[in-house]
Amino acid sequence: MPSSTAVINDIPLSSPTFFDVPPKAEKVAFFYKDLLQATALNFSRFLSPGVDRSLAETCLDQSLSNDENLAELTVQWRSFAVSEQIERIGNWCKPTIGRAIAERLAILRQCLREEEGQKKDISLDSLRAMHAFIEQIPNVRLPQISLTTEGDVYLRWKSEAGRLFSINFLDDRRVRFVIFYPNPRHSQMINRHSGYETIDTVLPSADRLCSVLEWISG
Repeated sequence: MPSSTAVINDIPLSSPTFFDVPPKAEKVAFFYKDLLQATALNFSRFLSPGVDRSLAETCLDQSLSNDENLAELTVQWRSFAVSEQIERIGNWCKPTIGRAIAERLAILRQCLREEEGQKKDISLDSLRAMHAFIEQIPNVRLPQISLTTEGDVYLRWKSEAGRLFSINFLDDRRVRFVIFYPNPRHSQMINRHSGYETIDTVLPSADRLCSVLEWISG
């Protein structure tokens, strides 16, 4: 999120929810990480005193090769998982909005890779959190969609009379948000609220502040 929308009021994180549970994708990533560590540990034993040096070097070369292969497989798996998640969004129960969001994400993904390298991708956690969030909004209006250089997704809805709601999905649980809306007693002034929440609590909190649902859906 741009520095102009820096957080000024840090809202304490809520109690743990079901969003704390690592998704299946992360469990697979943990598996790859453990496998890499185990591979390195096993071959490091060949460096023990008394082990033939040429045999140790051969085994270490094999270990490095295996590590590189596993790392490449992990990148490929994550790329597939991101593509699958974008496809799910495109096939969402609100097909017109879902397809428009999926098409925009595909364009942003390509731009991210062109600017940051082909191995750079949209954050899978951020993408899943975004999907879970928009599913909470009845008749959601199409938001503006952007990516950070880290691959996190953020959405923005802007309406007349100086109203703006922007939300940055930091991972599969936490979001950072900012709201601008006219002061109800002083029309020439704009109120601003920002902070951190979880994806299952940010919408009710924002709606209590300024009836956000009235202008991001309809």
